[in-house]
Amino acid sequence: MWVWIPRYEYMYTNLGDQYTDGTQLQPGEIKVNFLSGTSTMTSDFANYKVHPAFTFGSDELTGIWFGKFETGGTLRNACTNESCDVSNIVIKPNVKSLTSQTVSSFFYATRSMQMNTSNPYGFSSTTGNLHMTKNSEWGAVAYLSQSKFGKYGNSNYTSTNKEVAINNCNSHMTGIGGDTVNSPASNTTCTTNTYETKKGQSASTTGNITGVYDMSGGAGEYVMGVLADDSGVPRSGYNNSYNSGFNGSLSSGSYSTGVNFPEAKYYDLYTSEDVSTACNGGVCYGHALSGTAGWYQDYQDFINSDYPWFVRGGVWDNAMNAGIFYFNDAYGRAYDHYASRAVITR
Repeated sequence: MWVWIPRYEYMYTNLGDQYTDGTQLQPGEIKVNFLSGTSTMTSDFANYKVHPAFTFGSDELTGIWFGKFETGGTLRNACTNESCDVSNIVIKPNVKSLTSQTVSSFFYATRSMQMNTSNPYGFSSTTGNLHMTKNSEWGAVAYLSQSKFGKYGNSNYTSTNKEVAINNCNSHMTGIGGDTVNSPASNTTCTTNTYETKKGQSASTTGNITGVYDMSGGAGEYVMGVLADDSGVPRSGYNNSYNSGFNGSLSSGSYSTGVNFPEAKYYDLYTSEDVSTACNGGVCYGHALSGTAGWYQDYQDFINSDYPWFVRGGVWDNAMNAGIFYFNDAYGRAYDHYASRAVITR
């Protein structure tokens, strides 16, 4: 199941500590305008930018298909190439999120959903490009949720209830919503507050059944966003036991032995541990980092040489610290509370 995210421009000049004319606890509306085709022209050059998620390598996109739920199901073995057996992977509600994989295994499992010629989904090698979510793509959905087209603009919600509610199911079931926006961990909601119920829909990015789920709580989501080493290439992780499974520099100074990184279009590379200069010496516009840091009191911790990978959304027991604007740093190793999500570019 997928949700179409159309190409858009957004107002970037009143984010950060201006909270789009709101407050940290109750940010205001992110102004968004949808764009025709692959237009790169903004309505107001001084205040608006085309969101970066709609540029994939050298291709300009009319939009992206975003996994409606965290990727669920099981893998028989960790993935190391684009030909993995992914017959038990699904993107559906009321299933357990696929966890306990390194970043590289998540990435190649997602690519195998398209590139394995025996995949059960009907995708071919020419059906767009199916890949693991990039950090900037997460940002595109996060910003849209805080616009008039998202839960923020849904008149059924007021005040702080405009925040995307947490999935507080303690067994990582997809599509669940808490009794409140920041509910503590629960096992009862796993079967009662499912995606089609009123409380389940509160955890959707639109506040109704049409949106994206599991972006607050559930399992924390690894995204393809990583810190560069001193040579400008992506790091792998911390040491030989705590890393992403990709070949790359380790914090210890050595080099990991694993699988090769994919083409650069498949990940966002950050060149500094300082969030204000992390995108080639400047701000990472649209990535839901400095522009929305701390909104709704969501947790924030930027990547560094020890923990070079981004995790988004938080986990089921993070309560008010979880959220669509949550970001944290991680080794890239397999954890039972970290999952991933798929995206299709067209």
